[in-house]
Amino acid sequence: MREKKSMKRLLLIMLLLSLSYAAFTVTALDVTVDVNEDGSADITEDLFLLITTDYHISVYTNGLTQNDLASWGSLTGLSDVRYHVDNRIVDVQNVVVRPQPVSRCNPLADLCHGELKISYRVDAYRDKNGEAINNSGLFLADEYKPRTTQYTLNSGALSFEESDLGDVILGENERLTFMLPEMSTLIEVAPLPEGITKDEIRDFKELSWENTVLARFNIVFEGEESLDAEVLQFFLNAREGINELVSGPEGPALIILIVIIIGGYLHLQGKVKRVKK
Repeated sequence: MREKKSMKRLLLIMLLLSLSYAAFTVTALDVTVDVNEDGSADITEDLFLLITTDYHISVYTNGLTQNDLASWGSLTGLSDVRYHVDNRIVDVQNVVVRPQPVSRCNPLADLCHGELKISYRVDAYRDKNGEAINNSGLFLADEYKPRTTQYTLNSGALSFEESDLGDVILGENERLTFMLPEMSTLIEVAPLPEGITKDEIRDFKELSWENTVLARFNIVFEGEESLDAEVLQFFLNAREGINELVSGPEGPALIILIVIIIGGYLHLQGKVKRVKK
């Protein structure tokens, strides 16, 4: 009995020592990907922390005015203070860190809990004409029929721990959630989230996984553009084309030609009316 009690005390001391040494420890990670209708996404990462020692609690509290990744990465020394996408494949925009005040503090144990909310937007890299560059973006778009675009997850754009086969590994207390557009239809998802069967997937807009290996991870959904939106886009494109033509080097000559044609037409119409009279 004494040996067991001694062992427990030793383990407790080792745990406390490890916590005091690792002043900032990640206790959970929650990544939510809110997908937009064009395949871009707004991502929020909640990083939950355990902070030990008065000094580091003070460091965290004094850093609450900082809202950039570099500052918080340096302040905590944690490799998880980052965005979990690959910026070689996706264009990461508007990165903001919103630290939350400490909570659930235990003065006797000299520890507090903290939270970092990291938000950013991701999109495909685009050329000077605004067209997505091949194989970039979180979702790859395929407009395979009129008014219908199919979006397929570009799994290489994610940046989590990976297995030897390249599968995404979600560790303990790590959760990944995808929120699909309201007007989309889910076509395929693998692996299936817990509690969802293959026959039910078309009805789901929220997909979530945690503490698992995402083998051959894939999400495919379709978005259909309304006929009204397509007609509106046609006229917008036509207007842009006319504006570009008129503002180009041939613009003045084109305007003069149009005026001559319209003037000639009106003149002929006037002659026809006089002849009829």
